[in-house]
Amino acid sequence: MSQIKCRLIFLFSVLFILAVSVNCVKVYAAVKTVHKAAVKKFDSNTVKNLRLFSKVYALIKNDYIKKEPSKKLIFGAVEGMISTLDPHTYFLTPSEFRQMKSETSGEFIGIGVKISTRKGYVVIISPIDGSPAANAGIKAGDVIEKINGISTYRMNIMKAVKLLHGKAGTSVTLLINRKGFKKPKTFVLTREKIMLKSVKYMILPHHIGYVRISSFQEHTNSQLLKALKIINLKEHGIKGLILDLRNNPGGLLNQAVKVCSDFIKSGVIVYTKGRIKSQDVKYYALGKHLQPDYPIAVLVNAGTASAAEITSGSLQAHKRAIVVGTKTFGKGSVQTIFTLPDDTGMGLTTAFYFLPNGVSVQDTGVIPNFYVHSSKDFIFVKPLRKLREVDLRHHFKNPENKNIANQEKDKYKTFKVFFKKDNQFRFAYELLKSWNVIKNSGAKLN
Repeated sequence: MSQIKCRLIFLFSVLFILAVSVNCVKVYAAVKTVHKAAVKKFDSNTVKNLRLFSKVYALIKNDYIKKEPSKKLIFGAVEGMISTLDPHTYFLTPSEFRQMKSETSGEFIGIGVKISTRKGYVVIISPIDGSPAANAGIKAGDVIEKINGISTYRMNIMKAVKLLHGKAGTSVTLLINRKGFKKPKTFVLTREKIMLKSVKYMILPHHIGYVRISSFQEHTNSQLLKALKIINLKEHGIKGLILDLRNNPGGLLNQAVKVCSDFIKSGVIVYTKGRIKSQDVKYYALGKHLQPDYPIAVLVNAGTASAAEITSGSLQAHKRAIVVGTKTFGKGSVQTIFTLPDDTGMGLTTAFYFLPNGVSVQDTGVIPNFYVHSSKDFIFVKPLRKLREVDLRHHFKNPENKNIANQEKDKYKTFKVFFKKDNQFRFAYELLKSWNVIKNSGAKLN
């Protein structure tokens, strides 16, 4: 029995390195520490189950009709083990791991969607602005029943990602079901390089700024600060800001903390709690790049998820912003990325997020201060033309052209189109425009 146990422990070591490694910023030595601790905790049930695994593995290797490579079998076992966990835990093959790294850096090839699983099927959390998916009319909440004719029922999330990705210029066929459809519809999308410029902006009448953050990538906060600087210079200081986080699937936690720190002077932005004490972490306002104390309206909807929920929820909890829209997606879990042997990786759910007021958004989402439903899904309209002299306040008018005033009518054309089509945006704009009147009336908005 001792020999069998030793062999099983050795086998478990191999599997354990694949299944539970350390964060990519930690050294390999930490793996040995973790896995030794786990081995010490072996009980009779664990040994019995590993014996079953060993037997099945040996039968496949020796008696299966085809000779299968060990890597394929081990990868399959790991994926099967992970599939029993929550929908946000995933295993990454070498190619998938490289793809994930490219996405967080702001560039990848695909159709531009963030996906998850619900009731066994792959669902769209949100399409990325300007992507093939967004341009084709794919919406948050859409259920992908098939990808290239392959059913997504009980499909591993990373297998779905792999099917959606591919070479630029190639096509992928999706069978989409949506509330309101009499039957599923087919969408044929062409993959292309997705450049994730995550921040867009425009300047509205009455000195109100508008900033859209479509996802939280490596350079999101630096892009935000640049946009705010331009808006402030152009308007000599703004009187209010609309921060649009609708259909933002989230991204990097550190970027969400930085964005919140631009508007929150001090205190906890978010904290995490896990099963082990090392996962309990508090993230504080950084005290850098603090913006003026103008009123902020944050726009959210069902496609606002993860880091975007942290941002909207933290600004709301600190009473720094009013949240307008519909209840957010409700993803309040933390995924830690582990680097595994053979260039593989793993995203493992290790903790839950909590807002400064102790509230978790998991499953419930961020509750808006003002519920405003949108009749149409939001699609970002291109910002105004680049800054020119005519756009500056108090600029000198051209003394040679009396018709120059007529050109001013086109200045807010984009804004007017946006205003008419988007009632959530319209509500936020009117709220900020009337902020001082509301404030002086004594009404409490938080």
